[in-house]
Amino acid sequence: MKLSVQNMMRAKSAWSSFRRNHPQMIAFAKDVLNHGVKEDSQMEITVRYPDGTELNSGIRLKKDDLDLFQILMDIFS
Repeated sequence: MKLSVQNMMRAKSAWSSFRRNHPQMIAFAKDVLNHGVKEDSQMEITVRYPDGTELNSGIRLKKDDLDLFQILMDIFS
């Protein structure tokens, strides 16, 4: 997907829908950001499928990751 005005508008619309559909997740993300995400913090995610299958992953945040998160927050705020 190329970065274009049209794709940015689609992403902004999708973000608005996500915010409406998942307000608890947005509140959680704001709490995390307000607490101050720091380099070397760990982030984990688990996806549970309807059949019971689970996939897990985790990362230790680096400065570059935090920079990316800030850019995305600036774009979609």
